[in-house]
Amino acid sequence: MELLKTEQSPRAIIDRMGASNRRILLFGEPGSGKSTLANRLAAELWRTGRVCTCIGADPGTPLFGIPGAVCMGEWRTGAWKSMAVEGLCSLDAARFRLPLTEAVRRFASRASRGTLLIDSPGVVRGVAGAELLLSLVRAAGADAILCVTHHVDTLPLGEELMATGLEILV
Repeated sequence: MELLKTEQSPRAIIDRMGASNRRILLFGEPGSGKSTLANRLAAELWRTGRVCTCIGADPGTPLFGIPGAVCMGEWRTGAWKSMAVEGLCSLDAARFRLPLTEAVRRFASRASRGTLLIDSPGVVRGVAGAELLLSLVRAAGADAILCVTHHVDTLPLGEELMATGLEILV
């Protein structure tokens, strides 16, 4: 799988991925800008008349909604409109992956139109990161991964990203 490199402007990303009716997993380290980019992509899609839904799958620092929960929202006139919230029973890294993945699966099955963004938690190392990446890709039915990183030469979980077989934009 070839890595597609682009500037991180919303317009460039949308043009490169043709982000109409796509399911895009935003992946990267904590603080890399995944949530900010999700907001900017949603605003640009809205500006061009397209629907954008997001699953906020980072219960520790949610894009919208309440901490400790997976949330689903649709971008409308400058902000996320909450559509669904599902609390997680644990934020313990060893125990939250399965309930998180199952909540993402349920929400993704409800997203039937437009672009779906999945704002993933910043778990990008070790077995936990590898398992979570692959589980979220499957649960969301992702068809592309947008890797938000400051270190393009050494992608977090690079081998696992490539093993997904999906289009990967860095």
